[in-house]
Amino acid sequence: MSLTITYRAAAAFVLLGASFVAAPVMAKDCAPLSAGSSQIVFSGWSGPKLPVFVHKPQTAGADSRIVFVMHGVQRDGDRYRDEWRDLAEKHNLIVVVPTFGRKDFPTTGSYNLGNIVDEKGRKTPKAKWSFSAIEPLFDDIVCRVSGDQRGYALYGHSAGGQFVHRYVAFADAPRMEAAVAANSGWYTMPDNGAFPYGWGGDVAGLVAPAKAFQRPLTILLGTEDIDRNDPNLRINEEADKQGQTRFDRGHGFLAAAHKQAGAVRPLNWKIAYAPEVGHDNGQMAPFAIPHLLGAAASAPSLQVAVKAEAALEELRSRKVVTAAMATIVELESDWAIQRLIELTEIPAPPFEEEKRGLAFARMLREIGGLEVRIDAVGNVIARRKGTGAGPALMLAAHLDTVFAKDVDVTVKRDGDRFTAPGIGDNSRGLVSLLLVARALERHGISTERDILLVGTVGEEGTGDLRGMRHIFAQPDHGIGSVIAIDGGEMGRLIDTAVGSNRYRVKFTGPGGHSYGAFGTVNPHHATARAIARFLDRAEPVTASGTKATYSVALLEGGLGINVIPTDSAFEIDLRSSDANRLAALDAILRSAIGTTLASENAGKKQGGLLAAEIRDLGKRPAGTNAAAAPLVSNAEAALSSLGVEPSRNASSTDANLSMSLGIPSITISRGGISERSHSNDEYWIAKDPHLGPQAALLISLLEATVSNDSPFAR
Repeated sequence: MSLTITYRAAAAFVLLGASFVAAPVMAKDCAPLSAGSSQIVFSGWSGPKLPVFVHKPQTAGADSRIVFVMHGVQRDGDRYRDEWRDLAEKHNLIVVVPTFGRKDFPTTGSYNLGNIVDEKGRKTPKAKWSFSAIEPLFDDIVCRVSGDQRGYALYGHSAGGQFVHRYVAFADAPRMEAAVAANSGWYTMPDNGAFPYGWGGDVAGLVAPAKAFQRPLTILLGTEDIDRNDPNLRINEEADKQGQTRFDRGHGFLAAAHKQAGAVRPLNWKIAYAPEVGHDNGQMAPFAIPHLLGAAASAPSLQVAVKAEAALEELRSRKVVTAAMATIVELESDWAIQRLIELTEIPAPPFEEEKRGLAFARMLREIGGLEVRIDAVGNVIARRKGTGAGPALMLAAHLDTVFAKDVDVTVKRDGDRFTAPGIGDNSRGLVSLLLVARALERHGISTERDILLVGTVGEEGTGDLRGMRHIFAQPDHGIGSVIAIDGGEMGRLIDTAVGSNRYRVKFTGPGGHSYGAFGTVNPHHATARAIARFLDRAEPVTASGTKATYSVALLEGGLGINVIPTDSAFEIDLRSSDANRLAALDAILRSAIGTTLASENAGKKQGGLLAAEIRDLGKRPAGTNAAAAPLVSNAEAALSSLGVEPSRNASSTDANLSMSLGIPSITISRGGISERSHSNDEYWIAKDPHLGPQAALLISLLEATVSNDSPFAR
């Protein structure tokens, strides 16, 4: 109870605190900003008058996000405004591009270095810094749109990206809520080096590191911004210490920030990627959107947790729910074990789940109260009709196992220990679905939303989530949230989906004698160089931030020691729960293969051309739940009420697909203890097995909402 009181009190303070935020300082007089694209002149600061290119959507209102866009070295604010126009319309953004022309800001120092020091290295008054235009310009724009905005977002590309990352460090920016520095050519590093390459020297003392590190900064990098010969790329000893390309230098900048912040200061800086994009603002801008909107869109999850606790307390006070929970305990002894053994002893490798699916469908029909069908790919779908409207809740467990059809799946019992391939993963998951369905039906508990109990095909290995893909490919699937049952550890709550991209890459050439045909393209050499190129660029992507991994898992090819091979192949596995990082690794791999292919063919001395093939071996999308999604808080509350400490985790399950589509989704335990999954000596122990289906029942009732037609006896 004390925890609940604490949560509620904290939530109240969160809500009260919002009302005490200072209102923006308005200019006394300002002309209204017309809808569409326009140009104004800003003079409300101590520096020169600035032409400002603006786009305001017709639908923009008093709370529309204001985004400042900082132009590049060409000082072409109108082009930058125009490249942001469609994004402004799509996301209802007011885009503001102040233009620092060469007449008043003739040098790099006067624009992207902030005009902090003059050409002789002397500090300039802060009011004259180019940085100092942004806050009063924000007030001017808020006034012109009669807005209520209390903060703004800042984006810059190339030289504009340099402006942004230095603004984060040096400027007085109390109302900046998000910043994105895209494809900066070089950086003022967060160290004691002399300015402009560090925070020391002439500007020593101007940066408060703790304050700078707390500001939200995203370093946005195009994975193809790797042209060392770009005439606008600064090349000198100091810049090259940061890396050879813009892509490298961005990673070097963040690594230096981590080093400087250490373990004692929080760092609110991160890297994100624009896969397959080079040095192009128009192509980079869409990838900045989630980072510019994030601060405005995120909602506190504390209130959601408080609401979940209150709803669960009310739910568990109902005698009918207590009775349903007791039914699950009762059925675990014989009823559930019989069905567990029957399902386990039906082989069900991916693409051969039909017989197990038929048995599972029969078991669902025997329970009653369900509309049971088997769809075109073999998913078993049982609909428990709700009394009202709203999207359905999907409760799913996969039918298939990793084992081949000829593997012996006979169940061996030793007390409460049951041994057989696939018995835990995921026969027990299917039984948990049956237990929930039986408890609901026995006690006549009805819900407002439909509940779909689904045995899916193709979750394992080469199945590649084909069951879930088929369900969510239907435009009328009508599913609003997903609970997958597929895990052994009771407290493990999967709320983040680890995505994976798997490929087989094959280089082929004419082959020949190792001596006589020397100079002919060699597929093995191409494989080695492609892997090396990939590793060089992939390593920094995985060095910090959300976990991302890669593994070259298999190498094949060759005929003999004195033979230039005709083919060379490797298989590679890429993984991350961050869809953006996974896409970046994918883009880097494809770039490495393409660059290698071109280079090898350009360097051949004789014979035919080298060819490359990339074959998809399976893709699982990454994803996560929104901060304010009630499903995760409902699950935590349910587990806690059962005496289980919930622990949020990332994994790869059926829930990946729905999560990647923005549908609230989790994966929970099947109950009992599962060990040795994916091995022939896999076993499951019936120790507190009821906790899994009881958790599934409680979460389902919180999500689907018990209807007024259900018994209310307390």
